[in-house]
Amino acid sequence: MYILIGLFVFLLCYVLTPIVIRLAWRIGAIDVPLDGRRMHRRSIPRDGGIAIFLSFLLGLAVLNEWDAFLTSLAFGCAIMVLVGLADDIFGLGVWAKLLFQTATATAAVLGSGVANGVWTVAAVFWVVLLINAHNFIDGMDGLLCGCGAIECLMLGACFFVAGEGILGIVALYLMATCLAFRIYNRYPAHVFAGDCGSEALGFALGMLSLPLFRQGIHLSALAPLFIFAYPIIDLFSSVARRILHGYSPFRADRAHLHHRVFAAGISHAECANILTSLCAMSGVLGVLISTESLWLFAGILCPFAAWFLSSVKKYVLLSNR
Repeated sequence: MYILIGLFVFLLCYVLTPIVIRLAWRIGAIDVPLDGRRMHRRSIPRDGGIAIFLSFLLGLAVLNEWDAFLTSLAFGCAIMVLVGLADDIFGLGVWAKLLFQTATATAAVLGSGVANGVWTVAAVFWVVLLINAHNFIDGMDGLLCGCGAIECLMLGACFFVAGEGILGIVALYLMATCLAFRIYNRYPAHVFAGDCGSEALGFALGMLSLPLFRQGIHLSALAPLFIFAYPIIDLFSSVARRILHGYSPFRADRAHLHHRVFAAGISHAECANILTSLCAMSGVLGVLISTESLWLFAGILCPFAAWFLSSVKKYVLLSNR
């Protein structure tokens, strides 16, 4: 049954995406390349998050394993899609978006019961961090959903290892929607996820990863940091760079990691594949340290990961010659 629901979720997102593409032109959710930081040269619909999360939420409804955590996850995703869609159409200010993100994350964390006391503040910060980190990497065709699918797969693996089968299945359903949407979003993209997709995806991944921190001060609690290493590093490096140059940390620019790799002369598709591979490499390390029985394999993989990163760096440098 679980496999059939997964197929249903995948096919539903695949069918809904062309519909939301047509809807975007009616409601004005269009990304017009008016500035130099954008990597496309034609107007493209940006309401793909509707297809992604309508499919995901319907999949949860069919799964019918509701508890406080999944209920909070579902309602939070729905709210983030609406907030992001409002931003895609009308353009919300930075502080308004942060307010909605924080309020939604706070309500979801409190409602889920996954954290209490001072850990509630840390959980809310984590969810808001991943919301914005995934919004930051959504700047290249196929990148957001490619990384999102990898992250969902790694979260699912961690949950299955930990004996949390239902959460693992939920993560795989979200992965299925990302993969279906990526068919339309890979280069050259016919639709973008938009803020309604990137922010809702970041929220969903942030909420889904919170149970992995139940281990407390333990090596396995670092698993989410490895799984989401790429978007988190991109977020912090972008904010630090802007502050050091005297700009607002919220000032959009064309200096994200995907911009820099693309500037080396690598194609859109290759660039997205390289960064998705980096995301997968760090994600595998996250899965391997999620349980003590796999720590030896994590240690063995570390030198290979270092070699892989070195090879990617050399490839990028050679492409820039």
